[in-house]
Amino acid sequence: MTKAIEQQLIENISVILKKSLTADATLADLRSKEKASFKAVFTADSPFSSSADTFQPYVEEVADDLLKWQESKDQTQLIALVKKIEQLFTVLANFEQSYN
Repeated sequence: MTKAIEQQLIENISVILKKSLTADATLADLRSKEKASFKAVFTADSPFSSSADTFQPYVEEVADDLLKWQESKDQTQLIALVKKIEQLFTVLANFEQSYN
């Protein structure tokens, strides 16, 4: 079961990485037109410890969390990781809908 969970997490992070690269390129374009002036993608009360105006630092945090979970197999870490992945998928989907 753990291998199946691990594979699904890796696949989800891979999808998030691809979507985030596109989203970050769109954000760069919006910033060049002075249409994106926010300081962080997620608010301070989010489960992320990162704070950035692009998606890449959040993707890196999730990837790091995956590595930590792979070492520990801790249930609490897994739950936190899944919540972060869900939030990234939600925000990226909303962003795609807004700017496509």
